[in-house]
Amino acid sequence: MAAEADDLELIPRSVRDKLDRVGIKVHLKDWQRLPLSERRRLRDQPCEHPAEADRYRSDLEQLIRRHTGEEPEYC
Repeated sequence: MAAEADDLELIPRSVRDKLDRVGIKVHLKDWQRLPLSERRRLRDQPCEHPAEADRYRSDLEQLIRRHTGEEPEYC
């Protein structure tokens, strides 16, 4: 279990690709503020098709607001 947490301390490549797809920038410090369960969900949540990307973007926006108190940064 600790090894899995260590794997999500940094933003995984698969998540960085999804962030690029939805046009949201997440700084490492903000990623690390997210609960491990949410980081896992973002890693595993599909984001290939337009409807999936819309859902991913919406979920990510809410998480950023809730856990950082800031608005998402778009790129």
